[in-house]
Amino acid sequence: MFENDHNENGMENTQFDSQSMNDDLSVSGVENITKKSKGKKAALAGGIAAAVVAGGSTAAYAASDTVKNQVKLRLSKPDKYYAWVTENNSKNLGQILSENYKKSIDNMEKGADAKFSLSFEPTQEAKDMLTNELFRGSSNDETKQFEDIIKNNDSIGITADWSSKKGMTNGSFGLELSGKRVTGIDAAIDSDAMDYFVRIPELKEQWIGVAMGNTVDELVRDEETKEIFDTYKEIMKDPASFLSPDELETEVNRYVGVWSDFASDVKLEKKETVDICDIKVNYTVATVELNEKDVTKLGLEFLKKVKSDDIIKGIVVDKVKAVDSEDKFNESIDEAIDDIKDRLDENDFDEDTTVTLDTYIDATGTIRGLGFSAEDEEFTMVIGKDGDNIRGEMKAVSDGEEEFNAKLTADEQGKDKYSGDIAITYPVRSYDYDDDGKLQKNNSMKDAVIKFDDFEVVDKEKGYFNGDFAINVPGVDPIDFSFSTDGKKQEMNYEVRIDGTDYGKLKFAYSVDYGTDVDIPSKDGAFMVDVNDADNFKLEEYASQDEFSKFAKGIMTQVGIDDKTADELAKYATEELYDSVDSGLDIEDDDFDWDDDDLDFDEDEDDDRQPTTSDSDDDESEDFDYEKYMAEFDWDSLKYEDYKDFMTEDEFKEMVEEGKKYADEYSSKAGSKTESTTKKAS
Repeated sequence: MFENDHNENGMENTQFDSQSMNDDLSVSGVENITKKSKGKKAALAGGIAAAVVAGGSTAAYAASDTVKNQVKLRLSKPDKYYAWVTENNSKNLGQILSENYKKSIDNMEKGADAKFSLSFEPTQEAKDMLTNELFRGSSNDETKQFEDIIKNNDSIGITADWSSKKGMTNGSFGLELSGKRVTGIDAAIDSDAMDYFVRIPELKEQWIGVAMGNTVDELVRDEETKEIFDTYKEIMKDPASFLSPDELETEVNRYVGVWSDFASDVKLEKKETVDICDIKVNYTVATVELNEKDVTKLGLEFLKKVKSDDIIKGIVVDKVKAVDSEDKFNESIDEAIDDIKDRLDENDFDEDTTVTLDTYIDATGTIRGLGFSAEDEEFTMVIGKDGDNIRGEMKAVSDGEEEFNAKLTADEQGKDKYSGDIAITYPVRSYDYDDDGKLQKNNSMKDAVIKFDDFEVVDKEKGYFNGDFAINVPGVDPIDFSFSTDGKKQEMNYEVRIDGTDYGKLKFAYSVDYGTDVDIPSKDGAFMVDVNDADNFKLEEYASQDEFSKFAKGIMTQVGIDDKTADELAKYATEELYDSVDSGLDIEDDDFDWDDDDLDFDEDEDDDRQPTTSDSDDDESEDFDYEKYMAEFDWDSLKYEDYKDFMTEDEFKEMVEEGKKYADEYSSKAGSKTESTTKKAS
């Protein structure tokens, strides 16, 4: 989690150096030479003392980032110190990015082989719930074998093996029951030639292939678009030819340098006490304020640097060919520069609004946090360490309201092992209408906590680590993950618990190895599909119906379906698939040829005649009285057992009570209406 910094001599220095030193940088442990020491003896002693002081100070400066930082802090002007810190941190960042980029390129050259697996092991309770839901508790000879598939298998899962090298990729995806493969799909890609292959090995060993390269050449007529395709393929095959690791490092340092040179008005607050969660840390805080005009000037400096940047120019002009020539590249940059200069000459800027940038710097000169603020906007992230206690905070404010807040509380437990939690506070917004009918927004803050125990990175390059994690979100059952590695693969286990019910265990694993060869199928032996004639594709030409039926039956019998049922299902699946693929959607117009006579009703055919509006008007007594039906319905005759699949028992009771209430109201109204009619008649 917290790596070690390295000084220029390669000597390690803990990221949160606690080396003590006084404000005067005095060297302790060397006694003064007394007045009684005279002659050669005194001179010799003085020389030795001077050598010790000079040599010790030089060695300390060379070895300790803390000493270097303190010397720079006390002997440099604020802007020079800030530039030194920024550029040193940029140098470290550039080296890290360059090294990681180089590793990625090297691994791509070697070839990477990745394996993934995801499986679910249901509990017996989960199996029972599933069978009850699917079969409604009714069991017979036909359904029993399907129930047995669920009951007799301990797990269901998917696997994937994926290899890639220099634009060549092949992979295999499989479905497993109880750890045994049932079926799957193989795929292969030659991204350079744009050839794509796929097959189901259990159905047929032969590949189905599609050659897209020729099709793209036919579809893309203009040279510009073809160049884009060619450039894309070259980048995928050899990314270093467009931007090398050394060039990446150069670019990071180049453009951080623009900022450090520009930031001339810097305020330093030495030994400022910064509260981070429950610890206090002394940092040097460098503050830079920018108004709208300053930001515009900074943009101008960046453009000037871009114009003289041979790396970017080479990529844009020679490699990607986004512009035709270097002259046009310079011309476009010059136009942008002139536009900014014109705006600066007009001098129409908001001088009152400023953006404040705070940089938190520790005793070694390492940047430990950044803060941005402007009017009602704010963003801060900072980390610190006190002994074994590591704390961090991140906060975002928008329009004066807190949008996000995260606090890290961790304790270091031995070398590179940590336990603690991350508390995240986030807003939950709801909307409703006030008494005047106006829409109003309601805000409330909720807290989620991610707890981790014994977290340690075992292999940084492959991303293998150990640790137990628990995620607690309001209104959601806790989610517990356990990560472990033996150095060869990464594993994850998740106990699925919802509303107090244990449904089973979800398992995930992956591994990555470097140094592999990738084989791509030959087009000569593959069943190649002509993209331009895809409408005439016939599945029967690749695999016969007998072959597919045998394949389908094999899968069904493997999972536990009897021969007779498997035969019937395989036959049905085969017919449906081949009819839909081979027949297509060729529908004759005659299928929808309606004659007027089809809708010509004979007035004498009363029995078949549909009722019309006039029919209803003539005999209103035939209308269905829904209100009367609901009022006279026997609500006590309803049983919850008939409705338990659709509602809870409380919802059922509420429905019955509402029905009875409605019936009483209707009866009361009907009684009043009858009494009134009787009085009028009398």
